[in-house]
Amino acid sequence: MKVFIYATSHTEYVINIIQELSKHVEVTNRPDGSCDAFISLQMGHHQELINTANQYPEVKFFTYVWDAYEWIWEHAGGYDWKGYGELCNRSDEVWTPSSGQCKRVTQHWGVAEEKLVAIPAYGRLFDSFDIKDGDYVGDPLRLVPDKHEGWIGKACEELNIPYKHGGRGRGQVGLPQAEYEDFIAHASFLVCPWWEMSTGGCSLIEGYNLGKEVLLCNSPYIGGKDYFGDRAHYFEPNYESLRDKIGLMWDQRRTFPSRTLADKKAWVQENHSLQTIAKNILGRLQAVCKS
Repeated sequence: MKVFIYATSHTEYVINIIQELSKHVEVTNRPDGSCDAFISLQMGHHQELINTANQYPEVKFFTYVWDAYEWIWEHAGGYDWKGYGELCNRSDEVWTPSSGQCKRVTQHWGVAEEKLVAIPAYGRLFDSFDIKDGDYVGDPLRLVPDKHEGWIGKACEELNIPYKHGGRGRGQVGLPQAEYEDFIAHASFLVCPWWEMSTGGCSLIEGYNLGKEVLLCNSPYIGGKDYFGDRAHYFEPNYESLRDKIGLMWDQRRTFPSRTLADKKAWVQENHSLQTIAKNILGRLQAVCKS
């Protein structure tokens, strides 16, 4: 199978996927009629990609939408969301990380539900020789204009519980990798405080791989619900529930009725490794291109 993949070269997360896919398919930098599929893995050059798809209508076209949150129109961030919707509608199939983002793609752009497939994201897994309870609640999520903004800091202050934010601020870069890994490995547990997140935070996958318990919002737009199921802890989408759940988990952090580290690692490897997302993408290519 021969595939053209659009992605900008500076995004390591996406480049990793391309490199893994290249072990199974021929990846070319020329989109033409000899390809079996065109894939867009990032925003940008929407009209150019649509023109290419129209020039070679026999080639199946796929778009992966990593996130299309409720607030994108008010906080566009310089992105062409209208053009992105046009690209999605031109695609033969649109992939997202979770069922909540499938809903958003339909809500924002009217993409038919039958064209949507959830392909879970992967975690950039790492091991640590210094996993411990460092006595703080870890929030690894980047700052976004979510309706729960500010809740977790306020809750931990009210409860007099140490809190650390390890995600990047708006317009900022994240922690250096070594610091980030220590932040994850030393947290008492990890929290995604948001109402909406396409994955629930890949950092929670990475932390779970080190044995950390995770707390997520019981929202239809949190991808982590799709991922973790009954492996995670949940709060209802109101401030009091988040505060009370953090307090309960803090009090019980030494005695969590937790699964073993080996069980958690095996689950992550099976469901959220780089190899798994590449396998799932390959499965969709084979299913659609042969239909």
